[in-house]
Amino acid sequence: MRRLNDWSFDDIIAYNLRDEGTAVTIFADWQWDRISKAREFVSKAISDSGLERAVIWEPGCSAGDIAGFFTPEHDAYGVDVVPAAVAATRERYPLMHVEEAIAENIEPQECDVLVLCEFLEHIVDPIKFVKEWMPLAKYVVIGHPLVGDGYDPEAGHMWAYNDEDFRAWFPLGGHRAIEAVEFPMGYRMVLGWGKRA
Repeated sequence: MRRLNDWSFDDIIAYNLRDEGTAVTIFADWQWDRISKAREFVSKAISDSGLERAVIWEPGCSAGDIAGFFTPEHDAYGVDVVPAAVAATRERYPLMHVEEAIAENIEPQECDVLVLCEFLEHIVDPIKFVKEWMPLAKYVVIGHPLVGDGYDPEAGHMWAYNDEDFRAWFPLGGHRAIEAVEFPMGYRMVLGWGKRA
């Protein structure tokens, strides 16, 4: 992993709250393939678990595009620091339990499926987060850019990851990777899911 900037915790929160907290992206509107695949991986995890009603947690849920889709059949929880993102989630997925808060300040929660998509590159200490949250999850869905030593187009990313970094998340959190796919988006984007070992 390569640090992209010297931002502090407060700096990254301020970036996320730019434009008075109105900056929100509806990823389903312009990255449909990636969102659709993430939902497919969550579905596979739920099916593999055999649970009739699963608990899904999505820190940094933005507008709820992934976890929110699974309500009302499952209990989906999300957290995002951006007020507009929380408002969009509540409007689009009214049965999703979403909190306006800093994800790193939330107590790690037990869940059936943990969704960490477009999140680990945005936080100050992703290794600490993974070590605290993933052992409490039966399954995990992880996605982030694979820019390695190359160019990262997103100003708000604190970390650049390569293929080895992506594979390392699963054992770091006590999981075994099951499946991964890559999306070309002007840069490489990876998405995968795994099961607690």
